[in-house]
Amino acid sequence: METPYSTDVDKGYILSGGLGYVFRKTWALSGLPDPYIYCMKPCIGATYDDAVKFSELVVKLCASGTPFILPTSVNLFSLLCSSQVTKSQGKALFKKYAGNLLISSSLNYPHYIIPQYPPDFIGANYDYHEIQAFIDLGHVREEYEYWRDHGATLQPLPSRQLITEPSYDDLLSFLYRIRFEYDRGNLPYVSADIETIRPKKKTPLYNIGHPGIPYTISLAMSPFYAISFSLWDYSPAQLVVIWRELDWILTNVPTIGQNWSVFDAHFLEAMGFTVNLRTFQDCLIRHHILWPGLPHTLQFQTKQYTREPFYKDEGKQWTPKQKQQLMRYNALDTTVTYEVYLAQEAELTAKPYLKG
Repeated sequence: METPYSTDVDKGYILSGGLGYVFRKTWALSGLPDPYIYCMKPCIGATYDDAVKFSELVVKLCASGTPFILPTSVNLFSLLCSSQVTKSQGKALFKKYAGNLLISSSLNYPHYIIPQYPPDFIGANYDYHEIQAFIDLGHVREEYEYWRDHGATLQPLPSRQLITEPSYDDLLSFLYRIRFEYDRGNLPYVSADIETIRPKKKTPLYNIGHPGIPYTISLAMSPFYAISFSLWDYSPAQLVVIWRELDWILTNVPTIGQNWSVFDAHFLEAMGFTVNLRTFQDCLIRHHILWPGLPHTLQFQTKQYTREPFYKDEGKQWTPKQKQQLMRYNALDTTVTYEVYLAQEAELTAKPYLKG
């Protein structure tokens, strides 16, 4: 914490008032052992120098080697993870990063920064307290249990092979491998995702509501291996081969996607591809079935089902000169979606009545 709450004054210690009750109740649901709570500015009404107090905290953390730090204030989170700070401040930071596994450049030992909404937010938005207990703090519990069971060693973040801007030969090799593995029964699904270019504002196409055109497409053969390429970057003769092979994949290999049936499939069909909607698996629809009361965005499902830190900002504010940034984002989407699908499949297997 950064400062005590005014409701803590009566008993004189941190989280002793009503908001402390909210915190303790939520923490108990998580199944974690009792936390060590540190207050960077412990005296209500006192004036502190942020730089000095943060320096003291860094010294304390490095001396203790605390593996899991859970900041609950925007200011403290911003000091610990300055690279995550954007122009949009406030609670939006926690909306993006709550429950995510981050690393602070200020700390010189293995650790994870795992931001958490503060008790006053949970008290005012009590419908979130179970999300915090079982998902945000659930990540903390999973990391703690791994650390405890593996000799005080942190579990590494996922490593993914994301191929961007492939050469024509490398792209065909990837596409042919999909066909090869599928024909031999080794690849039951591919994950697919498109990124579109929309017309610029105040242009004729924008004014008539043109939805844009697909610019890149990514295919993932697993949660850890994907390729992203532009549908327009090759010679006409090369594109004929690429598009035919891509059409074979979309027609024959069952596809995993997020919001695939509502968005991606329509664009691809408009371009002439044959999209097999009988065998596709849409993680958005599946999430509605599994968790009707939770948010269904890929951002939320990424937090719920994976250990991948928040990355959705990577798909914004790019230009055609920064294709690699967009393609990396595109490929990451497909690998994460594949990982989400596998976790959902395990849930559906455990709840066969939902498959009916």
